[in-house]
Amino acid sequence: MLRERRNEPFRYTFSTPLPGFYNKKFNRQVAGALQVKDISLNGLRFSCDANPSLSMKDELILTFIYKNETFSAEGRVIWLKTDEDGMTCGIHVYEFPERMQAIIYQLGDTMNDSNKILG
Repeated sequence: MLRERRNEPFRYTFSTPLPGFYNKKFNRQVAGALQVKDISLNGLRFSCDANPSLSMKDELILTFIYKNETFSAEGRVIWLKTDEDGMTCGIHVYEFPERMQAIIYQLGDTMNDSNKILG
């Protein structure tokens, strides 16, 4: 049901979050380390230390590492959740670089393959 609402074919959750960092697009002093928890063609979810300067609709520049390759993308905060461990943010990514799009498709294929094995 959640997949339909998001209108995306899959969302891949990393067993080990990807390291990276964010910068607020129009205020580069607002920045911090992040851990990418999951990814889809539409966006990603990351956790970070609580930052009161981050809010809904902020535009961010995200940089993260996947298998020793660095990727950057721009997006907008679409939801925030704060708890005792920090913050979790949902980001709508405007467009991933082509190479990252290909990787996301491959991750989706691995999910489909494991579903066939389990099913």
